[in-house]
Amino acid sequence: MKANKTPFAVVALVAAVAMLSACEKKTTTVNDTAPGSTSTTSTTTVAPSPAASNAMSATVSALDKAGDAAGDAMVTGKVKTALLADPDIKALRIDVDTKGGVVALSGTADSAAHSDKATSVARGVDGVKSVDNRLTVKP
Repeated sequence: MKANKTPFAVVALVAAVAMLSACEKKTTTVNDTAPGSTSTTSTTTVAPSPAASNAMSATVSALDKAGDAAGDAMVTGKVKTALLADPDIKALRIDVDTKGGVVALSGTADSAAHSDKATSVARGVDGVKSVDNRLTVKP
């Protein structure tokens, strides 16, 4: 069973928000002048440091990975549910693992026809890019 990655995603999101708020600062200076005189306004923008930019990139990358893991977990759950719903497939003997939308089926099937049906059912699930059928046929 895979570890829950939600706490990591929450921490990464909080870090990203904190860094975004400190990334770029603008300062505005207004010079007061006597009535009838011209006043000047200047704005200065300070760019984030290279370290802050690198940290932000790392945070975005971590959030992407957490999002991918959550999406894969959802696809795995949908495939397992679809397999359990089919009366011909003994889904409790089939392990489902998903990485990048590619579903791997492993375990045993009663026949080649049931193995093929498991592949077909998995392919029909939304979010599945392809299916790697590693099922062994054991009557």
